[in-house]
Amino acid sequence: MNNPTRKKAFWLTAATAAMTAAAIPATAEVYLNESQALGAILGDKAIVRREQKTLDPVLRKKLEQASNLQFSQSGYTFFIATQDGKPAKYAIVLNEIGKSEPITFMVGMTPEGKVSEVVIMEFRENRGWEVKEKRFLNQFRGKTVRNAIRVDEDIINYTGATLSSKAIARGVKRALLLLDIFYPGDARYKLSTAQDFARPMVLAPIVTTQSSQGSVGLYRQVRYAMGTQCEIRVWCGSAEEARRLFSHGFAELERLEQIFSAYREDSELSYVNRSAAISSVKVSKDFFDVTKESLSYSRETKGAVDITIGPLLEVWRIGQDKKRSSTPAEIAEAQNLVGAENVILDESARTVRFRHQGMKLDFGGIAKGYAADRIARRLEESGALSALVNLGRSSLSASGMNGAISACNFAGDVRSRVAQWPIGIAHPDGKTLPPLFLFLNAGMSLSTSGTSEQEFLANGKQFSHIIHPKTGMPLEGTSSATVITGNGIQSEVASKELLLTNPCDRTDWDKNRPVTGWIHFEISPEGKFIESTSCEVQSKSQ
Repeated sequence: MNNPTRKKAFWLTAATAAMTAAAIPATAEVYLNESQALGAILGDKAIVRREQKTLDPVLRKKLEQASNLQFSQSGYTFFIATQDGKPAKYAIVLNEIGKSEPITFMVGMTPEGKVSEVVIMEFRENRGWEVKEKRFLNQFRGKTVRNAIRVDEDIINYTGATLSSKAIARGVKRALLLLDIFYPGDARYKLSTAQDFARPMVLAPIVTTQSSQGSVGLYRQVRYAMGTQCEIRVWCGSAEEARRLFSHGFAELERLEQIFSAYREDSELSYVNRSAAISSVKVSKDFFDVTKESLSYSRETKGAVDITIGPLLEVWRIGQDKKRSSTPAEIAEAQNLVGAENVILDESARTVRFRHQGMKLDFGGIAKGYAADRIARRLEESGALSALVNLGRSSLSASGMNGAISACNFAGDVRSRVAQWPIGIAHPDGKTLPPLFLFLNAGMSLSTSGTSEQEFLANGKQFSHIIHPKTGMPLEGTSSATVITGNGIQSEVASKELLLTNPCDRTDWDKNRPVTGWIHFEISPEGKFIESTSCEVQSKSQ
């Protein structure tokens, strides 16, 4: 039920005057988002940080003279992965023009200065897409700044993809040159060890309390897990304490990934999907509890949010490298396997059973929402004054205020800074419109569902990765929904349901739901930007 007091916690401001529609490229096909590309190149066990590098005029001239390549950008972002306290790999995202449109791809490199992996993230041309194939990209492995990397000489070209092939080759050469200039020679082996990935954030300086608690600071660490970038921020008393908290938090994340990951063959979810149609499968308490709660939400939402959607995702190859068109017969066959009634739970034995062969569970954002909640609780129990868990920029949970914080006499507005986390909500076009900002209070969870992350073309239409279980079709158009509740699973279910809700039913959508606040963005087919919010959300110009 609604709680008017809690609804006041949802505070939002927006530069509404700047809200204008932006055109979305109709031919772009997204193969990997940034998080997926980082996972493919840097691995899922590495600690990752970003470093922004600036190319001054002297460096630019030096590079251009040495390579005969143009370096038009002044700033470049490097991703650095450290493992076991040592630099493991470097990565950079580049955009290179093929025939007429830019190709976005990521290049991974070792401290030895060798290419480890190249992956295509987004391709916008009508021809030349063959460059995304492994047999082409694997040719770049082991190349160094000393190699010419020329198409038709060092690199075998693809017929019909010459311009795209040359674009990738230029980009790989550019990446190696940038690595060499920003991280020369032995400097690649002498980077700070793992503990320096947990330093206080520059934008949140150390603050001093008026009690025996001493100074407290905001610390941050990011790792790749659950197929995305996962970030933990904590307020605590020292870097040593931050390392201990990060160890506890990411250990919990790794434990839950082993249970719910749809990407790992050795996960509990994968085992259940292989076995539950044959016989009842004994599962962990986490798996059983989340499955039971998710199935109840499936019934409550009348099937709009359904963890049995796996067969439909498979038909459309959602989550795989190459999406494809699906026939009505394939969709209908998959839909017959979707539905909460097709899962049999035995609470006394804690088992799961499928009624039909071919069924598959996919928890999607529900697993992330549950994990964010569990990690936030673990950090609170481990002594963090306050913590924010951000899984993939779409599933966030703020820990409840630790009891120890009441003993701290904070100066000025420090207490509110520790108790409230500023969150930016990107507009679905992700390009020209400014983000909206809100504060996420302690003990609350936030979820965003949107259509912009993994778009693909099929039958001449632009689709998203989100499938509507009732129709079997991916959502079209550009939209997103953000919901705040006091529970991670609830917020995930509610944001997905809101995204699928008919606009005329949206006004009273949250009447019988435990929702603190919500906002829905949409770009109409005519290019008009539409914003809908709960009545408690105050939008105003900044």
